[in-house]
Amino acid sequence: MKNSNLFSSVVIKWGLIYGLIGVIFVFLSAMLGLQGAKSIAIGIVAWLFTVGLAFLMYFLATKEYRGENGNFISLGRGFGINMLVGLIGGAIRGVGFYIYAKFIDPSYVQNMIEAQMEAQEQFGGPSASSAEVPAFVKFLQTAEFMAGSTFFGVVMGALIIGLIVAAINQKKEEYNY
Repeated sequence: MKNSNLFSSVVIKWGLIYGLIGVIFVFLSAMLGLQGAKSIAIGIVAWLFTVGLAFLMYFLATKEYRGENGNFISLGRGFGINMLVGLIGGAIRGVGFYIYAKFIDPSYVQNMIEAQMEAQEQFGGPSASSAEVPAFVKFLQTAEFMAGSTFFGVVMGALIIGLIVAAINQKKEEYNY
């Protein structure tokens, strides 16, 4: 029973921390106009930050569990912790993005679309007005879809980065026969 309480406390703690830091990052990047920025370097730095944040959160979560569990953690338990931390963090980040894009700054999504259109024209793509965009593409440009894709991206990251971190932090009991 103690092991189950430890599992849930670690998952909830690090999931909330991951989600809150992710929401702060979303808000700051949106307020500073870094989303859809014309600079590729800013996009790369933002991506590296999100990947580094995910790695750090998963690493610290599995390390805390291992430390409290007699210095043992299996690959499966570590992966389970990381997936649940990613699910909680992704849900918080997705909801935070949705609240920002829908209620705090309703022009945010439109500004992102305009920045993407400008970048498309800058790189030689055809210039299209928003009236020419098909209906299914307009759905992809809604706050709801972007919030869902934020959650989905975090979950995909949890699958990949979470498995890598679980493999790094695993430590099994050694049996002497």
